Amino acid sequence: MFWKDNSLYVGFFLALREIKRSSSWTTALIIFVMTLTFLNMNLVGGVLIGIVHGVIGSYKQYYSSDIIVTPSTQNDVVKDTSNVMTVVESLPTFRYASLRYTAPALIEYGYQRKVRTTDLAESAEGLLTGINPAAEDKVTHLSAAVVAGSYLNENDANGVLIGSSLIQKYASLRGQALNIGSKILKNADVGSKIRITVNGVQKEMIIRGIVSTQGTNIDSRIFLTDTLARELMGNTSLNASEIAILLKTNASAQAAKDYIVKNLHGDNDVLVQTATDALPGGVTDVINTFTILGNIVGGIALIVGAVTIFIVIFVNAITRRKYIGILKGIGISGRAIEISYILQALFYSVSGIIIAGILALWLFVPYFDLHPIHYPLANGSLAITQTEVVLRGFALSLISFISGFIPAWMVTRQNTLDSILGR
Repeated sequence: MFWKDNSLYVGFFLALREIKRSSSWTTALIIFVMTLTFLNMNLVGGVLIGIVHGVIGSYKQYYSSDIIVTPSTQNDVVKDTSNVMTVVESLPTFRYASLRYTAPALIEYGYQRKVRTTDLAESAEGLLTGINPAAEDKVTHLSAAVVAGSYLNENDANGVLIGSSLIQKYASLRGQALNIGSKILKNADVGSKIRITVNGVQKEMIIRGIVSTQGTNIDSRIFLTDTLARELMGNTSLNASEIAILLKTNASAQAAKDYIVKNLHGDNDVLVQTATDALPGGVTDVINTFTILGNIVGGIALIVGAVTIFIVIFVNAITRRKYIGILKGIGISGRAIEISYILQALFYSVSGIIIAGILALWLFVPYFDLHPIHYPLANGSLAITQTEVVLRGFALSLISFISGFIPAWMVTRQNTLDSILGR
């Protein structure tokens, strides 16, 4: 074995000598290329996966929480909500719950200036959502999503929160897509008086605040107190349209879901889902696509790194065939020479990995946490963990090992005399 004939020691000596004698600019350039390669492996995939995490996080944070209970497709409300809440509150990991009452609604602005009944006011359509402001804030921290104005209070009899995608000023500021021809309030703002129409019932309200979560599920809603919402909807049964449930820290959402379903005994025609289960099909497709793209980009970067190392070592070995032939002629084994080139390849790749890893984990990740990228789907961060960096670094090192060995093996297998004479 190589450790018995000093091949490792001799190979290390040759590699160290070669690196020291090579141009510092050349060495720096190769390490720079490997740094960029490893950054590419992590950053591009990290950005794509960060968007995925942002979508899931926003959906869970502001809509579903850990568990969401909704009516079955045949119903508009959660039947026997009081019985469902009894089961939910008996859950060992239960923390808070928010009951919501929803109905499609039309909101209008500038209707006071209509001269004729045929004149059109600014209008938009959204989902009217009645909430207990305090309970909702405990579950989803909705008040943190208010980007203008103020949050609701339980005694607010004529105030509403409007989702940013329903008002042009805030939809454009938050980078949300504006569909041509879609209904949107172009001039309304905090403090504006609007008219809400639900099931033919109209009521004038004042915009207290604007909510922006970068998720269309919430940003297309109109929030008001549950008491007022039930009055407009004519809901006297107190049956909710949605129940969002927050569990204790580190509690299993799947276990909580199983507990609720089991204790309802199938008598309630409702749908109990975890945050992941409740993701819309289109969002799930986007998440899967971004995940695949991230893996593809990482794979391409790995191939680029392998090719870079291979070319560097191959050119170095080919241009030094005579030198290698002389080394073999004075008794240095081909194995030691191969080890020297492998160590050179590992030096370049590991140096790039360390520099890129430090930049990614200590510079880019903290920066994007403080300054997330605003996308129409969600706020994106950089989804990179130490474990992922280590695993990718190991993969690049392994590829570098192979890429360093192959060209060295090809050259050392040539006839010693032919190498010395350059034939």
